[in-house]
This record gives sequence, structure tokens and C-alpha cells, in this order.
Amino acid sequence: MRLKAILGFILLAIFFGVGGLYIADINAKTLQNLEKILALNQMEFLRDDLLNNVRLVQSDLYLTTTPHSTIVGAFVEHGEVLHLAGERCFECHHAEPVMLRLSNLRQTIDDYLKSASRVYTLRANRERRDKEEGIASVLGERLLGEIDALAIHSPDKISPKIAKARQEISHIKNMLLGLVTVAPLIFLIFTFLFVKRFSSSLSVLIGATEKIKAGELTHTISEQLPDEFNALAVAFNEMAVSLKRQCEVVVAEQNRYKVLFESADDAIFIIEAEGEIAGRIIAANRAAAAMHGYTVDELRNLYIQDIDTAESAAQAPARIREILAGKRIEVHMEHRRKDGTVFPVEVRAGLLEIEGRKYILAFDRDVTVRNQTESALQRSRQLAMVGQMAAGLAHEIKNPLAGIKVSMEVLMNELALSPEDKAIFARTVGEVQRIESLLKNLLNYAKTPRPVFSRIDLNQQLENAMKNAALLLKSAEYAATNRKGLEFVRNLDPMLPMILADPSQMQQVILNLLLNAMEATPAGGTITVGTRAGRVGTVEVVIADTGKGLSEEACRKAFDPFYTTKPKGSGLGLAITRRLVEQHHGEIELISALGHGAAFAITLPVEQNIEDENP
Repeated sequence: MRLKAILGFILLAIFFGVGGLYIADINAKTLQNLEKILALNQMEFLRDDLLNNVRLVQSDLYLTTTPHSTIVGAFVEHGEVLHLAGERCFECHHAEPVMLRLSNLRQTIDDYLKSASRVYTLRANRERRDKEEGIASVLGERLLGEIDALAIHSPDKISPKIAKARQEISHIKNMLLGLVTVAPLIFLIFTFLFVKRFSSSLSVLIGATEKIKAGELTHTISEQLPDEFNALAVAFNEMAVSLKRQCEVVVAEQNRYKVLFESADDAIFIIEAEGEIAGRIIAANRAAAAMHGYTVDELRNLYIQDIDTAESAAQAPARIREILAGKRIEVHMEHRRKDGTVFPVEVRAGLLEIEGRKYILAFDRDVTVRNQTESALQRSRQLAMVGQMAAGLAHEIKNPLAGIKVSMEVLMNELALSPEDKAIFARTVGEVQRIESLLKNLLNYAKTPRPVFSRIDLNQQLENAMKNAALLLKSAEYAATNRKGLEFVRNLDPMLPMILADPSQMQQVILNLLLNAMEATPAGGTITVGTRAGRVGTVEVVIADTGKGLSEEACRKAFDPFYTTKPKGSGLGLAITRRLVEQHHGEIELISALGHGAAFAITLPVEQNIEDENP
């Protein structure tokens, strides 16, 4: 396009240059023809003037013998005029033949004037005057003849030249008119075509740019544009494709960061760090909203001090100044939820700059569970230490305690004692036995034996446990329980699959739960024992009673070691039961409420990884 435009302008320049030169040449020729016409007109005028002057002098000669003769002064003046008219004929530039004829004409004029002068000077001598008059008359006729001959010849020569000059002038006029008319028209046509070609391509490019601006990043120029515009269209299409690709990358990055921002488990805040609104929450993720009990929109209308406790809010300006100084902070403080509850958080914050403006990026983590876990872990460690100490003491106490028991039994049997004394000895032996039972439970909790797995029928295990429980009820220890008249209700699934478990440990688990249920159930109450298939690959055992039930706090602490609601309980029975269930990779859950009894639900896997359990 650029080359074509340059070439077009060069051609126009050449066209107008040649036209200008042509017009200049025509103007020169026109001026030359006009000069010729003027010269010819001047020659015609001089010829006519010369002829008239000759005739005037000739008239003077004819009137010399009449009363109307011209005075000498006038005649002399007429002669001088005729002489001057003859001389003016030589002022024009003539060809050599014409100059020769004019020379002869001038000579004839001189001879004629001399002869005419003699006619006027010889008036006294009539004879000589008549002779000179005849000579002068002949010369005058001759002069008129020569002038007439020149006059006859000149029009034939001048008229064609004048006609030719006029024709050339008309031709020049037409050419000038054509150039003045056609040249601007050609220029306008060329300009129109160029502008149309340029503007149409430019319109396509502008239209494509507007569509890109409107968000149609996939738009490309499909038209085949001319010359350099086509290269520009190709570059534009490549730019559009690249722009779309870059936008997709940016959108993908934004989505990725948005997903990370929204899916983070920790609360994330972006907070104003400068100006009068320092501390205002600019952005927050869903975890922050859920943690504090607000919606995301509600958090955006708050300051970070609004979710701090009074003590934490008072320290907020100092923390903001530290962050603006470039320091990253890690602090533990307390936040307040929308409902007013206070909870501990771990805050990590640092400076964030976006488009030259400073913000605070803060990560808040609710450490309530972690604190509870740490407390529980600390308690577990303490309990483990206590258990180790208790196990050591149990080993140390068990042998002396056995000696005391045997000694008391021997004395009670061999000595002659009153009934009151024997009752004292019997109560002493019973307390020793209770101490032995407590030590045995303590040792079982401190060091639970590893299970030995075999294929068992869980329904049969429950039946055996209920039979054992019935036998235990007949002992003196459970005499009070035996008089309650409890009823067992069986809801056993006959299609229950056999499972891999340790038979003795399962028997201990079920028996512990049955004995707890029997002790908790009032007279005339029922104990329901049931089995069913659980979620895929598991079975469930449920043992429920109709006792008075447990409070929410008692349910939460029921499996803690040494926690009991019984006057003489050790608090290790349910703790041992849960440990045995967990060693079978199962779960145990207590469901109870005051006045509605209690139910223990045990979930056990059907299969076990015996290689890991029995190396």
C-alpha cells in the first residue's frame, strides 16, 4: 500500500509537471502568435498609412494647377509624413526578400518626393514644371503600383497567419480548459480510490478493535485486506489470539488463587493498613466467615478490632504499626464470634502491597481443638505416668496383699471367735479381695494384652456373655442386682456374618457392658441386646437399658480413666472396654439422656489384618 501510494503520487507529480510544462509551452507559442498577429496588423496599418500618404501627396500634385493648390508648407509637411511612413516600414523584422522590396520602395518614395518637390519649385517655368509634373505623376503611379502590389501580396500572407494564430489560441484554450477540468477530476478520483481503499481497511481494523474492547477476545479479522493492511490484520489476529491466551492464563491464575483463598481451612483477611480506615476488613474467605459466625459481606463492613476481644483490640494499632514497619508477626490472642463467644486464635500477618497501596494479609487459625488436644495429650501423658506408677505399685502390693488375705482367712478359720469377730474378719477379707480386683483392673488398663484373632460368631458370644452375667448375678457381690427381676430382650440378626476377633476380649467387652446395664437398670426394667449389619464390611452390636440415663457431661467423660458415677466404682471398666474395641479397629459410642436410659453401640470390622496384629 505504501509503495502504491508513493507510486501514485509520483505519477500525479509527473502528470501535473508535464501538464505544467505543456501549458507553459502553449502559452509561449500563444504569445508568439499574438506578437506575430500584432506585427502583421502593424504592417497592415503602416501599409495603409503609406498608401494614404502617397495618395495625399499625389492629390497635392494634381491640385498645383488649380485654384485649390496646396500651399508649399503643407506640401512639405505631407512629404515628410510620407518619408517617415516609408521609414517606419523598416522597423519590423522582415525576411531578406521583403527587405529588398522595401528598399526599392523607399528609393521610389525618395525619387517621387524629389520630383514632386521640383514641381513646386518650378512653378515659374511652366514647361519644366509640366515635365517634372509628368515625371512625378509617373513615379507616383509607379509608387502606388508598388504599394498596391505589396498590399495585394500582404493580405494573402497575413490572413492565413492570423487564422493559424487564432486556431492555435483556440486549441490552447481548449487544452487549458481540458487540463483545468480533467486534472482535478483525475486527482479527485485517485484521492477517492486511495481514501476508500485506506478507510475501508481502517474501518475493518477499527471494528475489530472495538469488538476486542467489548470483550470478544476470540474475534479475528477474516477479510482479506490489501497490501500492508493484510499484514496488519495478520498481526492483529495473532495479537487477539495471544491476548485471549494471556487472559485465559490470568483468569486461570485468578481462579486458582480464588480457590486457594476460598478453600483454605484457615481464616484469611485482607485489611487496610493506612489512613483513617486502617484496620478495616477489605476481603475475607468463607473459613473466616464460618469461624466468626458472620457472612463474608458482613465481615467486609467490619474492622478487625470488631472481632477482637477488648484486650486484643487495644493492641491492634501497635500491631499495625509493626507490620507497616516491615515486621511479620505471629501472636496468640482471642477473637469474639457474632454470638459473643470467645475463642483462641493463632494469627500470622504481614505486609501486602497491591498497586502501590499497603494492606495487611492475615491468617487466623482457631486453636481451640489444638489446645484441647494438647490438654488431652498432657492428661494422657500424666495418666500414662500414673498408670506406669500404678502398675509398679500393683506388682509391689499384690504379693503382700495376698499374704494378708491368706493370714486373715487362716485366723478366721482356726481361732475361736465370736460371731461379731468373724464378721469383722470376713469384711476384712472382702475388702482385700476388692483391692485385688482393683489392682487387677489397673494392670489390665496399664498393659492390655494384644488380641489373638480367630473367626467367631458374635451372636454366640452375646449368648455366652448373657449366661455368664446370669451366673455372676447369683454371687453375693451382685445379690442386690439379682433381686431386681431384669428382663433380657434379644434382637439378634441370624444372618450376621462371622468376624475376626479375640474371643476372650470380646467376651470381656460384652460382659462389662452387660454388668453396667444391669446395675443401671431399675427393678422390672429391660436390657435389649441386638446385632445388625453395619456399613460395608462391618457389624454392629447394641446393648441398651431402661435406666435413669446419664447427663451430657457424664456421656462425654464416661470413657475417661478413673471417671465413675458409682459409689464404689474404679472408673476403669469403660476405659478398658474402649481400648479393647479400638484394638479390634472398631468404634464404641454411648448414647444417653437423663431419664431415657443408655445405649452402647459397638461397630466392628468383619475382617482384620492378621499379619499386622500377629507378627
